[in-house]
Amino acid sequence: MVSEKRNITPEKAVKILSESGVKITEKKAEELLEFMYFLAKLIVNQNFKK
Repeated sequence: MVSEKRNITPEKAVKILSESGVKITEKKAEELLEFMYFLAKLIVNQNFKK
């Protein structure tokens, strides 16, 4: 796992998603969060760091 500070833990993601009816394991939530953080970083780099 990356050592960056993350605001949403896999456990919290599982809880949030389950409230919307989405069933996901903590491992899959961790993978999803890694992907989402990657996309967010990519978007910031492409649009704001020219």
